[in-house]
Amino acid sequence: MNLIITELDNKILCAWYKDNKLIQASVDNKNNSSFVGSVFLGKVKNIVPNINAVFVDIGIGETCFLQLDTRIGKSPAYIRNGEPVKINREDEIVVQLVREGIKTKQPQVTTNITLAGRYLIKTCKNNVSISSKIKNVNKRKALQSLFGEDTGYIVRTNADSADTELILEEKKYFDNIYNTIYEKATHATAYSCLYHAPTGYELAVRDSYAHEIKKIITDNQTIYDNLKKYMTETGSEILDRLHFYEDSYPLKSLYDIQNKLDEAIKTKVWLDSGSYLIIEPTEACTVIDVNSGKSIAGKDKKENTAFKINLEAAKEVAAQLRLRNISGIIIVDFIDMEDEEHKNQLVTSMREFVAKDPVKTTVVDITKLGLMEITRKKTGKSLYEQLI
Repeated sequence: MNLIITELDNKILCAWYKDNKLIQASVDNKNNSSFVGSVFLGKVKNIVPNINAVFVDIGIGETCFLQLDTRIGKSPAYIRNGEPVKINREDEIVVQLVREGIKTKQPQVTTNITLAGRYLIKTCKNNVSISSKIKNVNKRKALQSLFGEDTGYIVRTNADSADTELILEEKKYFDNIYNTIYEKATHATAYSCLYHAPTGYELAVRDSYAHEIKKIITDNQTIYDNLKKYMTETGSEILDRLHFYEDSYPLKSLYDIQNKLDEAIKTKVWLDSGSYLIIEPTEACTVIDVNSGKSIAGKDKKENTAFKINLEAAKEVAAQLRLRNISGIIIVDFIDMEDEEHKNQLVTSMREFVAKDPVKTTVVDITKLGLMEITRKKTGKSLYEQLI
């Protein structure tokens, strides 16, 4: 799999290609970088006791919502006294932006600061947890032994194939950053940014599985230099896979990027059999309809044909969820089948297909109306929202 990073219409595009097929994409505005993940010294502007929440100004032009339903970690979030105490207006607190404002919802912050890397996620809790995708018991014990009791980390799936030295290097890197954040907070002025989160393309490199990425290719010198610096500082094991594209033939043309993006946001998706999907996002959920289209069979073969089309459609639905970054509730209306065994096989197959998605996706079941219910964790805006 190749990760292509390039500038497109004043946006920075990250596109993952496998066998010359676009399987995932993300887009960031070049001159409007997201602050999500950054840490600020905010000032409390309003307290709403009946919903156990406060509103905090971090200097980005909008007040942010802070839910006080979790305990603050061992690191002091309240700078005035250095200890978690009852919050008051005008208090200065360390918060991390976890969600941008969406439509009528305000940006959201948290006092539970986390720093995510390729192998680890630094947390403010005093416990270490290992990714459930790491199944080997001995490996889990070995990873657990790298951490002391008085520390908070989540070990990511990438750590399964990583050298111990790389994991420890990242741990040291985050321990230093974490300490620096709170050292800065003790003498910083309100609205100061205490930690800048990585850019969208740096996150794309960080979160890609090392064993999947063959090349990281960019034709932008600034992006190349920034990535090289970021990967060097974080001790990335895939630094040698970073390449600067200098050919006269445009990189975006070589990978037919614009056409593939246009296809990725169309309502209709054709399948090889001649059947097709209709993908319709709504306010409450995303509805996907499977249609037989040009795929025709005699009455005696109707059930088997429907089953084959549905299996083909299920594979493509899983691919489209990842490509379009569709999240929340997804309802898939497959072609009606009478055979219960076929329905069970369809659910099993769909679960196998979505298991390849790096974002947690759950296939619930098929309802009595023959609709398959799926949920997918939200990890930002859909591809359509990023492009418009």
